[in-house]
Formats: sequence, structure tokens, C-alpha cells
Amino acid sequence: MVNISSLWELTDEKLIEAYHKATLLNLDENFIEMLIEEIDNRGIESFKIEYVS
Repeated sequence: MVNISSLWELTDEKLIEAYHKATLLNLDENFIEMLIEEIDNRGIESFKIEYVS
């Protein structure tokens, strides 16, 4: 599991992978929202197309 304090250390690819796995595993909604916020802060748009059904 990724420490919350180290999210900024993740590459964009790993961040998207973490989001994908978190949604597949139905992890805590707050954790998923935190990942989405970080993705939005980085301006990554492709994750929405790739992983949202």
C-alpha cells in the first residue's frame, strides 16, 4: 500500500495504476477521492477515458 505522504513520489503511470486497482478492489471512497484529486492536480485526463466504464 502507498503511504499517503508519498503520493507525490508516484509517477503519473503508477498513480493511474493505483487509482485503477483501488476502484477494482472497491477500496475506501476517501482514498479513491484522494487519488482522483492528485490526478486532477497533475492535469492527467487520460485516466478517465481508460478506466471509467
